Amino acid sequence: MPAQLDPDFPLFLGGMLAAICGAVAGLIYVVALPGSSVVALAYAFGALGAVFLGIGVLAAVALWVYRKQ
Repeated sequence: MPAQLDPDFPLFLGGMLAAICGAVAGLIYVVALPGSSVVALAYAFGALGAVFLGIGVLAAVALWVYRKQ
C-alpha cells in the first residue's frame, strides 16, 4: 500500500472539510436574521460537515482494518 493511503489522511481531510462547513454554518447563522429561511442553510452546512466527518472516519477505519491484514 502506498504511504499516502494511511488512515490519518481521510481523517484529516474529513475533519478539514467539516471545519470549513462548520465555519460557514456559523457565519451564516450569525449573519442571518432570526426566523428567516436562511437559518436552514446554516443547519444544512452543519449537517454536510457532519457527513464529511463521518465519511472520513469510516474511510480511516476501513484503511486501518485493511492495513492490519
